[in-house]
Amino acid sequence: MIIKSLNNQELATLLQGAKTIEADGSGLKVAQLEGGDFLKLFRRRRWLSTALWAPPARRFADNARNLLALGIGAPKVTELLQLPQRQSAVRYQPLPGQTLRAHWAALNAIQRAEQVEQFGAFLGLLHEKGLYFRSLHLGNVLRLPDDGFGLIDLSDMFISARALTDGKRQRNLKHMLRYADDANWLLQQHQADWLNGYAQTASKQAADKLARALHKMQAVHSGDN
Repeated sequence: MIIKSLNNQELATLLQGAKTIEADGSGLKVAQLEGGDFLKLFRRRRWLSTALWAPPARRFADNARNLLALGIGAPKVTELLQLPQRQSAVRYQPLPGQTLRAHWAALNAIQRAEQVEQFGAFLGLLHEKGLYFRSLHLGNVLRLPDDGFGLIDLSDMFISARALTDGKRQRNLKHMLRYADDANWLLQQHQADWLNGYAQTASKQAADKLARALHKMQAVHSGDN
C-alpha cells in the first residue's frame, strides 16, 4: 500500500467533524471520522528511531493484512498517511464488537467462565501460529458479533514462522496480568477455564508449561495482595 502525504490543511479538512476517541498530552491519537472510519496517528518522538525505516502505521497495516490472511479478525486498512511534524497515520474500518474487558464485566460468573475458556483457546491458537502481541490485554481483544475474536491496536505485534517460545508465551500472560480486571478474571476466578481452553489449541507441552507458570504467577499475585 502506497503512503499518501497530507499537509496541515489537508489533515485539518480530513478531521472536520471527527470525534476524538483517544488523546494525550501531545495531542490527538485516535479519531473517528465523519464517514465512520478511524484515523490512528503515530508520532516519532526521536530523530533516530526505528520509525524511520519501519513506520508504525506500516506495521499496523501489515499486521492487519496478515491477521486477516490467517482468518483472525482485524481492522481493514484503507489508507497509509504521512503527516507533518514527523507523524504517520493509518485510516481503517473499525471492527464491530466490544472489548473483552467491557463485555465480560456485564456477564455473570457462569457466562464468563464459558467465554474465558473460548478466549483461552483463541490465545493458544495465536501462540501456535507464532503471533506475539506484546500489548495483549483484554482491552485489545474484541468479541465480534459472530462470537469470534478480533484484535486491535496492532503496531506492537510480530508474526513468526513458528510457534512462540515458552518465554514469549509467559511474557504475554504477565502483560495481561498487570491489569486488575484481567488478573482477577484470568488468574483468580476462571484460571481453570482459561487453561482448559488453552490446552484445546496449544501443544500439550506448551499448555503444561504455561499452567505451571500461571500457578507461580498466582502465588506472586496472592502475596502482593
